[in-house]
Amino acid sequence: MRKQLFFWHITTLLIGGLIYILFRSSSLLMFNWYKVIGINEALNNLRKYTIPYAENIPRWVLFSLPDGLWIFSYICLILFIWKNYVSLKNIFWILIIPVLAVCSELGQLFSLIKGTFDFTDLVLYSFGMTLPFIFFKKSINYKLQIS
Repeated sequence: MRKQLFFWHITTLLIGGLIYILFRSSSLLMFNWYKVIGINEALNNLRKYTIPYAENIPRWVLFSLPDGLWIFSYICLILFIWKNYVSLKNIFWILIIPVLAVCSELGQLFSLIKGTFDFTDLVLYSFGMTLPFIFFKKSINYKLQIS
């Protein structure tokens, strides 16, 4: 279970974050936060070396993969917290973030939510939501029936 937390949760969280930090536009709100905490200059120095490569990275990696990784990371963390036990009592907490992500993307499709629908986002949200259950299928205990 430690591997589940440290490798699967933290690594995927960091990879998603690094894609944003190293290759995405500095006009994103998070770059204002970096200014406030005093790491903007260091990141700008690092980005001088990485930003030129952004145009060679597939768009789905830059714009969709981080969200899929973060959903994967979230589910790994929540499963770790619940000791890989899935029940009617905790399924809400396990699925709330992934379901909200999927619903927000579908909301964009139907113009209910501001933004641009992206099918690739939806696919990677779905992968991020289902892969932890596949990867940890031997260690997850399900009790989803009403007793």
